Amino acid sequence: MPRHVSPTSQDRTATAPYNFVPLPNRVFTVEDGIDVDGVKVKPWEQHDRFVPGTHNGWIDLEIKTLTPLFIRGAVNRAGEDGWDPRDARLRPEPYKTHDGRPAIPGSSLRGMVRTLVEILAFAKIQPVSQERPFFRTVAPDRLGRAYGERMRSGAGPQGGFLKKEGADWVIAPCEVLRVDRSKLSNQLHQGNVPRWEHQQKACWVQHSDGRVTEFDTKQRDGFLHGTLVLTGNVPGKKREFVFLQPDPERSVSVPEAIWERFHDEDQITQWQEKAFPRNQPPNGTRRSDGHLRSGEPVFFLVDESKQSSGNPEGLVFLGRAGMFRFPYDKGPSDLIPEPIRDAGFDLAEAMFGSVRGDRAIKGRVFFEDAVATSGGPDWLDEVIVPSILSAPKVTTFQHYLTQDGTKEGQGLTTYLDGDQTTIRGHKLYWHRWCDAQGIANVRESADHDEKRDALLRRDASLHKQHTIIRPVKSGVTFTGRVRFENLTGIELGVLLESVSLPEGCAHKLGMGKPLGLGSARVEARLHVIDRAQRYASWGGTGDKGESGDRFRESFRAAIGNHARATSETMIQANAGLRRIARIDVLYRILAWQDRPASDRTAYMRLTQFKERPVLPTPHGVLGNQEPAWPKDAPAPPSNTGSAGRGPSRASGTSARRPARPERIDQPRPLPGPAPAKPKPVEKGQTRPGTLVRSGDQWVAAFEGDTRQARIINPDKLPADAPDGARAEVYITEQSKRGGITCRFERILS
Repeated sequence: MPRHVSPTSQDRTATAPYNFVPLPNRVFTVEDGIDVDGVKVKPWEQHDRFVPGTHNGWIDLEIKTLTPLFIRGAVNRAGEDGWDPRDARLRPEPYKTHDGRPAIPGSSLRGMVRTLVEILAFAKIQPVSQERPFFRTVAPDRLGRAYGERMRSGAGPQGGFLKKEGADWVIAPCEVLRVDRSKLSNQLHQGNVPRWEHQQKACWVQHSDGRVTEFDTKQRDGFLHGTLVLTGNVPGKKREFVFLQPDPERSVSVPEAIWERFHDEDQITQWQEKAFPRNQPPNGTRRSDGHLRSGEPVFFLVDESKQSSGNPEGLVFLGRAGMFRFPYDKGPSDLIPEPIRDAGFDLAEAMFGSVRGDRAIKGRVFFEDAVATSGGPDWLDEVIVPSILSAPKVTTFQHYLTQDGTKEGQGLTTYLDGDQTTIRGHKLYWHRWCDAQGIANVRESADHDEKRDALLRRDASLHKQHTIIRPVKSGVTFTGRVRFENLTGIELGVLLESVSLPEGCAHKLGMGKPLGLGSARVEARLHVIDRAQRYASWGGTGDKGESGDRFRESFRAAIGNHARATSETMIQANAGLRRIARIDVLYRILAWQDRPASDRTAYMRLTQFKERPVLPTPHGVLGNQEPAWPKDAPAPPSNTGSAGRGPSRASGTSARRPARPERIDQPRPLPGPAPAKPKPVEKGQTRPGTLVRSGDQWVAAFEGDTRQARIINPDKLPADAPDGARAEVYITEQSKRGGITCRFERILS
């Protein structure tokens, strides 16, 4: 498995308020049960009894805030039933009890602890997005070449008008012309955003060789009717577009998956939200800012090789500009090594519960709210506008994917096919509170008071990326409780390790972690209840007065044996769990006393991302000696001249100048209907197949695919199932390396 290599030069070194705990070599699974007094038991299947040899009780928690903490609360409207109707970002009050004391929701504590259990117990990393990120670039590198190749695929980029037909969406292709800006109004844009008095307006034109020779906004004899389409206002731009009337006899289906993908949060940019607001055009047909609507002009790309039963024309993607963004070949979940992604039932799932397919497991760990008990009654800081916090940007592959940081930009790995890389691992935030600056370091630096006052007035139209918060002060103590039932010794051990961190470490929870909020120290006191003793008398509590050390040692021994058996990197000079290198990484990120200087964990400026510097390992950030990780450096394909996608179709292109997509100057004919092809086998499908006996096992065969799928539940097949029977199966996995696996559903008549 590729291991991340930190950059060796300062100009190639990135900074960020987060870092990653590496993935384990193998997941610690408990599918066959957990050993209890020499017997394998599965307490997650026995919720109707107290399982002998397991443990019941609770853990009292005392949580003291080391920095301000903010978890937004649901505010009740004064004098009315129901919830506060304001946008969440306009509600500054934290989560509270009915009597006004701040509280930490049990759900927040549960999420924080489960993350630590997953890391400590070598569990699967989940959930991880299956969606492929987007990219668009003409830079002289692998991504630029990959983008150019895609733009030249099939018939090249075309234009057309969206139309809703019942519940489906189609594109009616049309001829696209270029029009010089000199023929248009001088005030087409407001900044980078088109003005709606010009955008998508009717016009009449004459043209020659794909270019508008005469343009008018009024109907004229001998002129063709068109629609003016304005895209981004980049420096030096000289032309816009005119879409002529669509051909009513031709249409391209938009598969639901592509339609939904276009409207994902990571695809709709701020520019699209501003350029295509909900109220423009003023007819109420746009569902939300940036969304598409019926009748809207779009650019699109068709590639016959992408044809399938659900995508008959082979639509690749669509966008609002001639050079729209494409999804990568892979998503983050595809870059989890298969032994980890496809591993069986793990300890975190056993303790906290899970739903996988038709299997639902109930959890055995229960978190109550933690309520403020000291540090008040002046519990809260002032209302502030924090610096803008946005969603994670997994497109920053130089941070989120394992890299060889000693290489230059061309040696970086991406989400393209052929790259030898994985996701970095479990993402955690550094403690980065600065005592000297305090809460001032969290505030928005520009026009803070003006933004705060506008947001307090509930003016949602202003400062749409900002919010207001009123965090709980540092030094406030909360008390809460974690209850547990039927936990085995190693399960209780990892739970205790997760709530009681080593000396000098602290937990992180709540909002604003990248800014320094949310650091807290947790003290835990264990209560194990002897049920037989408790129910033997009226006054007995059954509390056995356990310290928890034997449970911790039981877990440490089990996970240590697993780490050695799976060739995990070890640090012999360390003791306890820190002897395992990836656990040592965890505790270095969570270190409060030895946290790195704030400038080593700050967000970079936007201009600094241009050269794609690589984020070091946590040891690299701290300037510590790196453990002896296996030397398996990530790498792009050896043939990077064509972006790792086989022989380049642009072999004559200079290496210094990426091939650019052809301009949309000429109308392009839409490919005629192709004969229907069998739908490719893909993960998540339910499809018919033919049952075939191969030796002593059953497999399934599919039309149009030479590979056979291994059936993972052959015991569910009818005893009299004949060889060659038709059956419905569910595809559980499909990859070039691992082949196809499927789950039998039913025999087809």
